[in-house]
Amino acid sequence: MKLVKIIHISVVVTVYIAILIIVSPAVDHVFDGLPTDIREQDSNTTILLEIIAHIIVLSIVWFMIHKYASYLLRIYAKIQVADNTQTAVDIIAGVALVGLQKNLIAKLTYITGEHPFRVLDL
Repeated sequence: MKLVKIIHISVVVTVYIAILIIVSPAVDHVFDGLPTDIREQDSNTTILLEIIAHIIVLSIVWFMIHKYASYLLRIYAKIQVADNTQTAVDIIAGVALVGLQKNLIAKLTYITGEHPFRVLDL
């Protein structure tokens, strides 16, 4: 692999990490935490709908970040997000974007592990 490709991948990943570290917690704070849902006695259905909404918002945010970050990198840094770079970006996005979602992770753990969602609870 050429040194230029390694530098391009490093720059792109650094830019995406910086953006995700700023944006990801902001998205997480839009949604209530699990303790708030439990204190307000939200049903499992409500928590499940919040999980789905959270994932949809994350998908939209990721789409917008990728669209504009790749455009800005192409215009200002003259770096094209190619297939090999895209793979690195996808890995970072999966780890950083979802990994920084404290409220989403807590709700997923609650629904799937500690108190499984049951059809009868509807």
